[in-house]
Amino acid sequence: MNGISFAISQITIAYNQEDEMVDFYNQLLNAELSPFKVGDFRFYKGKIGEIGLLFCPNEMLGIKAEKNNIQFTVQVSNLEEILSKASQCGGKQIQGINREESRSSVGILDPDGNSIELLEI
Repeated sequence: MNGISFAISQITIAYNQEDEMVDFYNQLLNAELSPFKVGDFRFYKGKIGEIGLLFCPNEMLGIKAEKNNIQFTVQVSNLEEILSKASQCGGKQIQGINREESRSSVGILDPDGNSIELLEI
């Protein structure tokens, strides 16, 4: 690409279920989301690994999507442990674990129904 480099610096998620979403990402992915206000709206800022994470209220954005159009893959060190924790934190497994020779993966939903692939290499 002609010497141009790219890196994802932030993921923004429009939330509907505020408490459930904050708890899910904080407990499952150690996002360390902390609240701040912009006008009448509460936002949250944190990180997933080294990538910035911003939660903003869906009511402010008015997004009408039935399902998300982007899915993130999160690499984990112990798939079974994190899958169990996801369920305890309000997430939902949406498929069986796909086991291949050197990797295992599974799809989950967060409390707002956004899909996430968990990957263990």
